[in-house]
Amino acid sequence: MLQRQQRQQRQHNPFGSQGDKPGDNRQSFQVDRDRILYSSAFRRLAQITQVLTAQEGHVFHNRLTHSLKVAQVARRLAERLLAEQPKVAEAIGGVDPDVVEAAALAHDLGHPPFGHIAEEELDTCARQAGLADGFEGNAQSFRILTRLAIHRIDYYGLNLTRATLNAVLKYPWLRSLDPTSKRHRKYCIYDLDLEAFSFVREKSNDLQSIEASIMDFADDITYSVHDLEDFYLAGLIPLELLATDWDELDRFITDWLRVSPHNRVARVVQANPHRFQNFLNATYNLKGQYPPGSFEQKAQIKRISSQLIQNYVQSVQLTTEYGDRGYLKYNRNREEELKFLQRIVWSYVISNPRLATQRYGQKRIIKTLFEIYLQAISDRDLSFIPARFVREFLEIEANLGNSAELNREQTRMAVDIVAGLSEAEAVIQYRRLTGISQGLFLDSWN
Repeated sequence: MLQRQQRQQRQHNPFGSQGDKPGDNRQSFQVDRDRILYSSAFRRLAQITQVLTAQEGHVFHNRLTHSLKVAQVARRLAERLLAEQPKVAEAIGGVDPDVVEAAALAHDLGHPPFGHIAEEELDTCARQAGLADGFEGNAQSFRILTRLAIHRIDYYGLNLTRATLNAVLKYPWLRSLDPTSKRHRKYCIYDLDLEAFSFVREKSNDLQSIEASIMDFADDITYSVHDLEDFYLAGLIPLELLATDWDELDRFITDWLRVSPHNRVARVVQANPHRFQNFLNATYNLKGQYPPGSFEQKAQIKRISSQLIQNYVQSVQLTTEYGDRGYLKYNRNREEELKFLQRIVWSYVISNPRLATQRYGQKRIIKTLFEIYLQAISDRDLSFIPARFVREFLEIEANLGNSAELNREQTRMAVDIVAGLSEAEAVIQYRRLTGISQGLFLDSWN
């Protein structure tokens, strides 16, 4: 485990610790938090969908509001654990609320426009173009922090500390080329970013830091609760039916097991349906239903969401034994409830066939933009390459010449360009580049 001085070392000036301006009295990890908060990559998340866009007629969470809530929950959880178990925290590497909050703010920076469907499409495009490690949102987040984000003219990335970068690594390993491995689907490091990873982790191991585990758990809590809140209020999730209608609950369980036949929590719900119906009724007080959209209903849901978050935050403790949740020991019943809520959102919203045509169009936008940008990079057409990437493009070309490594870097750059677009930018660029719309002069993205 890293010592305190090592935790504070930065990527590009390893012996620096606190703010880099005279008179800056912030601690090193507070500087990290502020750099992430003020980055353009963080601001972009306001235009990245969480599940459904605001154009659907409701004010749904986006990736920015989600990240702010994850940061709040993660910080409060870290503060509680540090106050209650300081010796255990020290024994497993240290818990700093500023580090946890910074990691939570950064955890979704790598999400491409249109969410998970675009993540899958970009992964396919990248692998077909010769990048064996494809695309993954968590790996892209690490790449943004260490290479793509702009902070100073003399280096790439935000120049964060080891501790904060380590706390972002939910899956601290490279992609496995075995498609049956869990490490094929989820990973945090691209081959081209191994140097930065080596700085963060001097010794090779694949364990989450405790601060990464806290951030990861806060992410699960937050999206489970606020996604359910969003879609219940929008009338997309029939909680009343699930809580009272056995046929509806049975259909839900059957569908869950059809998709994930070996899922442990699905089996638990199947074996104990009364427990989970009682949980819904007790939690959401569905028998005293208020009119949809009423002041009373919204106030009730806010109270319930707050209570759920408190329940889950209180359900974990630190432990020196590494397990399913890293160095967190959790209440199994609470964990099962959390997975149950997540699956409700997945079944009734995320996997809804009504989104199929929308997703088809989104995949087409991503694929087309990737192909256009990759061709422009290969042809050295600098007029097509966003201005912020030109310097890196010229440096790569000068250093690597005409080689296979150059091709990998160029393909990765095409991925970076597309993944870094907001959803509005992606649509505008697609319409302009395919001739659907001439667009406006100020539509150009740089």
